[in-house]
Amino acid sequence: MFVPRQEGIPVCETLRNIQGRTGLLAAVAAVALLAATQLHAQAIGFVFNNNPTTPGTTTSDPAYSYNSSGGAISITRNARGNYSVTFAGLGNALNSNVQLTALGRGPDYCISGGWASPNGSDVQADVFCYNKAGSLADHSFNMLYQARESGDATTPTVAFLWADQPTASSYTPDLSYQYNPTGGTNTITRNGTGSYTANLPGLTKRGGTVLVTAYGTTAAHCQVMNWISGSSGTNVDVTCTDATGAAADEEFSLVYSINETAGYGPGSANGGAIWASNETKTAPYNVSGKYSIAIDGEEMTAQRIAKGRYAWTMTVEPTWTSSTVLVTAYNAPGNYCSVDGWNSNSTTTTVYVNCFDAAGMPANTRFTATFQLAGVCTTAGSTAGSCAAK
Repeated sequence: MFVPRQEGIPVCETLRNIQGRTGLLAAVAAVALLAATQLHAQAIGFVFNNNPTTPGTTTSDPAYSYNSSGGAISITRNARGNYSVTFAGLGNALNSNVQLTALGRGPDYCISGGWASPNGSDVQADVFCYNKAGSLADHSFNMLYQARESGDATTPTVAFLWADQPTASSYTPDLSYQYNPTGGTNTITRNGTGSYTANLPGLTKRGGTVLVTAYGTTAAHCQVMNWISGSSGTNVDVTCTDATGAAADEEFSLVYSINETAGYGPGSANGGAIWASNETKTAPYNVSGKYSIAIDGEEMTAQRIAKGRYAWTMTVEPTWTSSTVLVTAYNAPGNYCSVDGWNSNSTTTTVYVNCFDAAGMPANTRFTATFQLAGVCTTAGSTAGSCAAK
């Protein structure tokens, strides 16, 4: 079983200031689009921070990291609980999104501190991790970055946004950091303190899944409450709280996916996604259906194996070179979930998820989750897990 190391306890100037300078980024982007041949309709990167306490810059584990540009991936620990991830050659960071999940057994959690491309070619993303008390803490995490420039409007797949005005009653999120495959413009309505509805126009098909990540430099949780599709598109309800679980106006990053996983990229295998809708059922139950994305159409199950601890099992063989998992708590304000690890045998892959209340105690919680694959492994006769280990 892949079990991440969870260690220690870590801040630098956040990229949110760079990210806010959209005019500068747009100018950089114009040059980059002319010169950088690595830019495609999709740019995908994910990473596992497997050295959370190591000072300076380290290289990510290739078995759990991916960069669609083929460039290097590095992680810099700036200070306690604060990291910068760099995807070399991945693009100009416009029309992009970042999702994060803490990785390990403890009740720590991680949020986005912003992302940008200071040189117009490499993507840099900041991360802040906290312990259950809301103090900065060294911790492992999974991050998914994606940028999209175009899509097939006849088969809409992924939409995302950065909710950058948490106290506005109704607004259009920053156009440089949102995407809608139908060509529509995503908008947000504030329903009350820490309560929001994101409208994704044109995405009228029922189903799919949602990931949400809090954004900023202070401890916060954001989660999905519900999503529903109709003639106006898909509406996603989000709640945010502070470290104590009290409702709080917070920025967040959101991605909705249907038909394919949140960070599916050209040339990669697909992945799986679920809504684990029963937080107390101890027997395996089927989570395949409209609110899931199955790998190769195979059945998937979920079950509670202890208080606040869950297993998600997919009928899929380990035929990839790298993988990552992300999870978001569902309809339980103040609660949050993390990934404990995942393993594979000759027929199945199982993901382990832990969920906590605002005090950091295990809590039975529904959740959404995605299992992202990249780089299909074609090694003949590979045994369980051997492909991912190379």
